[in-house]
Amino acid sequence: MAKGNVKIAFVSFYPFEKGFFKSPHLNNKIVAVIASLITSIGYKRIRYIQKHQNYFTDLMNEYNFLLKSKTMFKVKNEIYSWELSSPNNVLKSKKTDNKIFVIPTIEGAHVFNTGLTEYGSELNEQKILENIQRIKSLKYPPLFITFAHNFNNDLCGHAPSLEPLKGLVDQRKNLDSGISNLGHKVIRELLKNSHHNRILIDIKHMSLESRLQYYKILEAEFNNSIPIIVSHGAVTGRRYSGKSVGTISPNLFANDSINFYDEELIKITNSKGLFAIQFDAKRLAPSNLIKKPILNGNKEKALENSTQILWRQIQHVAETLDAESLPAWETCCIGSDFDGTINPLNEIWTSEDFNKMANVLLYYAKDYLQSPNTLKLQRNKLIDPETLVSNFCVNNVIRFMKECKKSNVRDYVLSS
Repeated sequence: MAKGNVKIAFVSFYPFEKGFFKSPHLNNKIVAVIASLITSIGYKRIRYIQKHQNYFTDLMNEYNFLLKSKTMFKVKNEIYSWELSSPNNVLKSKKTDNKIFVIPTIEGAHVFNTGLTEYGSELNEQKILENIQRIKSLKYPPLFITFAHNFNNDLCGHAPSLEPLKGLVDQRKNLDSGISNLGHKVIRELLKNSHHNRILIDIKHMSLESRLQYYKILEAEFNNSIPIIVSHGAVTGRRYSGKSVGTISPNLFANDSINFYDEELIKITNSKGLFAIQFDAKRLAPSNLIKKPILNGNKEKALENSTQILWRQIQHVAETLDAESLPAWETCCIGSDFDGTINPLNEIWTSEDFNKMANVLLYYAKDYLQSPNTLKLQRNKLIDPETLVSNFCVNNVIRFMKECKKSNVRDYVLSS
């Protein structure tokens, strides 16, 4: 991250879901050996995940591990450091060139101890709600939580996310279903703001049905005052109906239900939320556009092609929002995460590559803005390319954190 000039990182706690390491066809020890070879997580860690019955304990182990972790490192012959922070503390901090601010998040509401019914543990509503309060009372609580993830969590339906592992893992339970009664209670508890300790909800991985129900909850119970977050997403390039109104062919996007429709992009922007575009190649475009060559060819051309795939996402969001007379370039940011199987864009392998990616994005932004386009709103049409790219890389995250402050997300005090 230091090599990529990253200043702010939203870093998620994620106790692995047991569904990754259970098979109806193979002995658990054999699964652990195979999974260890594939994932490099380690045999002992996988065996622990297979046996334990408490995601919350696993979460707290991760949290305590982070608190004890080393925070200073030598990079490029300079000392860099990172520190746990909150949106308000980042906004108040003076510029520090060699510091990375880490804002905690959580991926998957199974951490409250749900999704264990098929492994022999019954749901305990009181304990689940108590666990939420324990998370809210942490010295460094998460800013947001991804409500669904890869497997059943008894709270809401999840979208298909592990297609490359089909046959090895089973996502079917509650796949594509809606929000359960318990899920409604958990959402209300997370968004409750009685002590300025609201935890926002990230809608990535929720099924389309669950997302539609969540939007109705925000309208009916919160007067649409809650920022909607997608921490790592991509567009379908279509409306719910399948119709396309942008200038980019929808055939250049991945039409997966885990991706987001035009109506959702409008809701996210109206909520002053954030749409972080993920760098998972399989979600961004059809397989023929993301296929990597066997031999390492022209790296510069590969970077241009990969960045063009990202640019199409940004452009489609902009055209969708402009058509609704909304700010076109103030919603998207970097969402450098993957969906269970790791498939980065060619030549954008890690955050170390962000600077060169941004430089190529600038080329595409200049070309688009200087050519005839469909943008109508003056603020969208006349933006300079440098500001557009800066918005995507940095500024939109800063804006979002200001909205978090207004939304009364708890601001905690940093330790000395």
